[in-house]
Amino acid sequence: MASSADVRDMLDLPDRQEPSSRPPPAKRTKTEGKRFDGMNRELQNLLGDNTPAVTVIENRFKAKPNWKLKPTPWVWSKFKNSARSDDLEFSHWVRGTPSEDDYVFAKFNMPVDVPTYTEQEYEKCLADTAWTPRETAYLFDLCREYDLRWLVIQDRYEYQPEEKEPPSIRTLEDLKERYYFCCRKLMDLRREEGTMEWTPRELELYNAMSFNKDKEMARKQYLERLLSRSPAEVAEEERLILEYRKLQESSKKLVQERQDLLHLLESPQTSSSFAQFQSSQGLSQLAANILANDKNRRRKAVPESAEAAAQQPATQKGAPGHGSAHGNAGGHGQQPAHAHDAKASSSTQHNSPAAATTKVSKADLVQSATAKKVAKRVAPGEEHLYGISYHDRLTQGVFLRSSRVSTLKHTVQAKVQSVLAELSISSKLAMPTAKVCERYDALQQQITVLLDAKKQADKLEAEVKVLRAQKGGGQAE
Repeated sequence: MASSADVRDMLDLPDRQEPSSRPPPAKRTKTEGKRFDGMNRELQNLLGDNTPAVTVIENRFKAKPNWKLKPTPWVWSKFKNSARSDDLEFSHWVRGTPSEDDYVFAKFNMPVDVPTYTEQEYEKCLADTAWTPRETAYLFDLCREYDLRWLVIQDRYEYQPEEKEPPSIRTLEDLKERYYFCCRKLMDLRREEGTMEWTPRELELYNAMSFNKDKEMARKQYLERLLSRSPAEVAEEERLILEYRKLQESSKKLVQERQDLLHLLESPQTSSSFAQFQSSQGLSQLAANILANDKNRRRKAVPESAEAAAQQPATQKGAPGHGSAHGNAGGHGQQPAHAHDAKASSSTQHNSPAAATTKVSKADLVQSATAKKVAKRVAPGEEHLYGISYHDRLTQGVFLRSSRVSTLKHTVQAKVQSVLAELSISSKLAMPTAKVCERYDALQQQITVLLDAKKQADKLEAEVKVLRAQKGGGQAE
């Protein structure tokens, strides 16, 4: 079988050019990272170039000692401790050359400064019928010897009274009270005589030595009772603490709800104009804001914020300030002249030069004149008899008036329906005319307000009962 080269030779075709040889791709050099001791090679290959998530601690033994260094000499030398008063000599090993410095641990010997007194000072301010001078001196010697370690002092307290002295048993509180009493009296006496400088440190020490024996004994008795409680008593105490915290939280909640109720009952004095709410669009926007605030239970907002929220969309849409309405006197495609009259009146009120130069078409003038004639023929109170109504904006399509009745929350709606059932009023309107739907919505809103007021009144009554019960319990005690 002929190959492709033989076929090309028979047909005198040039040989097929071989593709240019490309250089082989460079091999990716494998960068060997730091090899961690104590980690398997397979685990280190899985990590690759990434940093280990856990710090790898190399497990190494202690470095080998350098045997070529010369050893440090240790000398057996004698020393004296300056904290001792008997000049006793001791010996110890010292690294290097021994020095003549004081003993290193002598600086930790900090004796307590126990005051001393004379016989004259004792007669002036330290005399006490329950303590003799000999026993007071014995107490001060023990305080000086044991550095005011009161438990040790009480354990070593073995005073032997003389023949004429009555025997006495001293408690720890008695010893503390006598010592601190003497110290304070000595400081007062020396300050009056001028022999002691009254520095802030001395004043702080004077205040720290105020000891109340009765309070100390009551504290220890309380601790003993606390440690002798049974597990049942501990559980009962924890339960009472939880109940107390719950009562505190409920009290705070009642106070907050009472403040909200008082804020709700107070009539706020508005400072802004309410002319913008005379139009139906302003009233609808205000009602929407009130419903939104009622849903969110945010009664802390001031009325000015609701007015500003109602005014903002009216200014953005270019709505008139008051008296603007679209009439629907008979036909669907006709626009009565009330809207144009309201625009003209609002433009004259604002006195803007742009409004003065506004051009009105002839058709608008004819419609406004026709609407004025119709309005003159119908009395203001008889508009509903002829089916004349004014709307800010008409929605497209056909709808039922009963579907436009405002609905409340599920929980509130159930309470409102129960109240309507007590009043023998059906929740489904038999004849949902515009006036009936309007009155039904107003009735629902009034029932909601009354339910809120009843809830707050019940809470206040419960709070009054609790306070009366507490007051009656305090008087009984």
